[in-house]
Amino acid sequence: MKVVLKKRVPKLGEEWDVITVKDGYAQNYLLPLKLATAATPALLAKSEKFRAERMKKLEEVIKNAKELAEKLKGIVLTFKKKTKGEKLYGSITEKDIIESLKKQEKIEVSREMIKMKEHIKTLGNHKVTLHLAEGVETSIKVTIEKEEEAK
Repeated sequence: MKVVLKKRVPKLGEEWDVITVKDGYAQNYLLPLKLATAATPALLAKSEKFRAERMKKLEEVIKNAKELAEKLKGIVLTFKKKTKGEKLYGSITEKDIIESLKKQEKIEVSREMIKMKEHIKTLGNHKVTLHLAEGVETSIKVTIEKEEEAK
């Protein structure tokens, strides 16, 4: 059965996508929960219009993300932190990276763009990946140095 999705459904598609599913799945799940509507010629035409607009917006987002990736290429953020041996007191988080990028480079990124397995807790050079858009990733270098103690 062909249906037009009214909302994003994980593993099926985005809003206004036209998909083919088994009759029972559509009648027992998608239609009663108002996640989809049975496909009609009018809905199919409307769906194409919305999908074209979505693709145009997505292309614009990817273009902007690629421009941002070029700006971020080669950036090194340096933090001076108090340490105990090689370990930091505290850690460098996504928030610290966002603030540093904003202050040093005048570039704004959101927290969701920064992909860190764990917060940085040691001295040295670290690589942080930024996921800017679907298919557009870049990385920046983060250097942690020991803060000199005042005597």
